Amino acid sequence: MAPKEYSSGQTRRIGRISKRGDHYLRTLLVHGARAVIAHAQRAVQNGQSVDALRRWALSVRQRRNQNKATCALANKLARICYAVMRDHEPYAVAPRLPYKLARTSFVLAH
Repeated sequence: MAPKEYSSGQTRRIGRISKRGDHYLRTLLVHGARAVIAHAQRAVQNGQSVDALRRWALSVRQRRNQNKATCALANKLARICYAVMRDHEPYAVAPRLPYKLARTSFVLAH
C-alpha cells in the first residue's frame, strides 16, 4: 500500500496509500477508518475513554480535515494488517518492544 519510505536516522517518512493494488481493499480500509473516527468522536462526547490509536486519529482530525484524518488512519490500519499477517500474531495495543528486542538479540547472538 505504501511502496516508498524516505527515512533518516531519527525521522520516519513513509509513503502514502497509493492507488495501485486492490481498489476494494482500499475502499474497505477507508470505510473502516471512517467508522473508527466516528465511533471515537461519540465515545469522547459521552465521556468514555479511547485507546491510543483512536486518540491519535482524533488529534489528526483536529489538526487536518476529516478526509485527511481518514486516509491517515486507513494507512495506519493497512500497516497494522500487514504486521499482523507477517508476524502471525494478534494485534496488541501495547508496544511490542520486548518482542522485537528478543528477536534482535537472537539474530545477533547466532
